[in-house]
Amino acid sequence: MLLLWDIDGTLIRGRGAGRRAMNRAFAELFGVDGVFDDMHMAGGLDLHFVDAVFARHHIGPSFQGRYLDAYYEALADEVGDGKTMLMPAVREVLDRLSQTRGLFHALGTGNMEPGARIKLEVFGLNSYFPTGGFCEQPVARYQLLQEGVRKASVHYGVEFLPKDVLVIGDTVRDVEAARKLGAKVLAVATGGNTYEELAALGPDWLVRNLTEMPVF
Repeated sequence: MLLLWDIDGTLIRGRGAGRRAMNRAFAELFGVDGVFDDMHMAGGLDLHFVDAVFARHHIGPSFQGRYLDAYYEALADEVGDGKTMLMPAVREVLDRLSQTRGLFHALGTGNMEPGARIKLEVFGLNSYFPTGGFCEQPVARYQLLQEGVRKASVHYGVEFLPKDVLVIGDTVRDVEAARKLGAKVLAVATGGNTYEELAALGPDWLVRNLTEMPVF
């Protein structure tokens, strides 16, 4: 089985680090503060947010590279300030499942890969996730999960079919994307949506946090 892990709200809680970094980078380059403050980011894709703000402020795509470089620099500073926290039992669960035969790990996240790696490096988690699906272009969330499955199949030398995939995430967007992919889903009520909101979608498993992680 391939486990596709979300990051924000599932593995870590950034406490607004990503939003602050996006705002800082935009203010640094374009002189406007707080442009990401009104966006609902839980379960979303980074490039959707960036494209929306660029369009709102009539900024062309040629500036995107400079902006992302500034964002990654700001993000490293924000997540290194000690406010970002590891969710309960994450390391214990990853250690246990990494030693379980037949289970493979990858990321399925709306972060761009450099941003994802910056966030995970704070807690030394990158080694658990050698590959994954990231927001490399503004696609639908289920499509980045598809890309994560494809990359994991190549990396591990195992052909993972949708029925062999478990998506682990904290928002209704994770559940909906997993369903569209045809995968199973474990919803964790530690982030973007409440336990009751997640339960309403009927995930295959639902836990309040990873201390309740099912045994596979």
